[in-house]
Amino acid sequence: MKLLLFIIALLFGAALITLYALDNPGYVLIAHAPWSIEMSLTLFIPLMIAAFFLLYLILFIIVRLWRIPRDVARWRKNRQARGARQSLIDGLSGLAEGNFAEAETLLLAGMRHGDTPLLNYLGAAIASDGQGNIEKRDEYLALAHKNAADDKLAIGMTQANLQHQTHQLEQSLATLNELRGDYPKHKQLLKLLARVHLELNDWTGLIGLIPDLRETYAMTAEEISSLELQAHRELLKLSLPSGKPGILDKAWNAVPKALRRHPSLIAIYAQQLIKQNEMAQAESVLRAAIEDKWDQALVELYGQAQSENSAEQVETAEGWLSVHRDDAKLLLTLARLAARNNQDDKARGYFEQCLSYHGPAEAYREYGNLLERLGDKDKALGIYRRGLDIHSNDWRNAATRGRGSPPTRTRAVR
Repeated sequence: MKLLLFIIALLFGAALITLYALDNPGYVLIAHAPWSIEMSLTLFIPLMIAAFFLLYLILFIIVRLWRIPRDVARWRKNRQARGARQSLIDGLSGLAEGNFAEAETLLLAGMRHGDTPLLNYLGAAIASDGQGNIEKRDEYLALAHKNAADDKLAIGMTQANLQHQTHQLEQSLATLNELRGDYPKHKQLLKLLARVHLELNDWTGLIGLIPDLRETYAMTAEEISSLELQAHRELLKLSLPSGKPGILDKAWNAVPKALRRHPSLIAIYAQQLIKQNEMAQAESVLRAAIEDKWDQALVELYGQAQSENSAEQVETAEGWLSVHRDDAKLLLTLARLAARNNQDDKARGYFEQCLSYHGPAEAYREYGNLLERLGDKDKALGIYRRGLDIHSNDWRNAATRGRGSPPTRTRAVR
């Protein structure tokens, strides 16, 4: 509609100009001795317009001819850039599909004319790693460092992840520690570093990482607490073989106060004390822990801590019966303590009660030993046989559950 109105207005204006020119055509004289040109104004104006357009056309053609080399070079560069981008896209698609050899070829093909050398080199490194070519992978990573030095974090994280995947744990640890100096609070870096420390069994390094993991929320609180607990547990287990006095206490004092009440850590600490024949200290630690929070594993260990006053130990354990009368582990501990204190009748009673509550297999063995020592060999043989049956049934049930069948409860024979 607007175009139609414009054309009508243009025609109307041309008609007015034409009518005016017919009534008053004007006069133009151009003189330059000995020549002169004379014409009407209505003819001169169209000629000038035509000459202007002709001159413009000539100049345009000359400029376009002059720019042909530059335009061809630009067209070629754009074409190469499009090809490089397509090679990058196809190469990354090949990586996702697992076609590592093809992906490496495509990524290298787009390297020369591409504007993303970091992505090309990192992709080629991943492709080489997928083919098991570690040397070429490291070459590509070195080239990435050379061509994109500002992207140190991206290159370093890729390198550390690839080293971790190929079980080069020491190299991965070195790469991550170097990156950590520049990026101390990077979540993924800290998370991968924790995994590497864990797989290297570097418990001291893992414990040193815990505060940063908590501060950055790199992992959930449950995961961090589990790692911290495992690290301290393993350090306590390692404290004994050194044979140096005070090593165990030093490892225990390094445990945070909040974790010193954890039953699994207390159990390991007490086991190590028992192995070092620090029975009095083990009994004291176990008694305090059990009275603070009931735990069957600690109760069973309490029976292994042979303090000098075994009668007092028996009285202490009997004090727990009022609340935990049907606890098989407590009854086994009482039987052990009574037998050690030469209270054979009491020990027999506790063993019988323990077995009536489906006590563990070692209860049958220890009760049989007591009966054999007391001269009741026939009954001891029966107890051994019952314990063997229970143990065999437990193994069969475990194997059945492993094949997906429902668990079967093992019942003690009285």
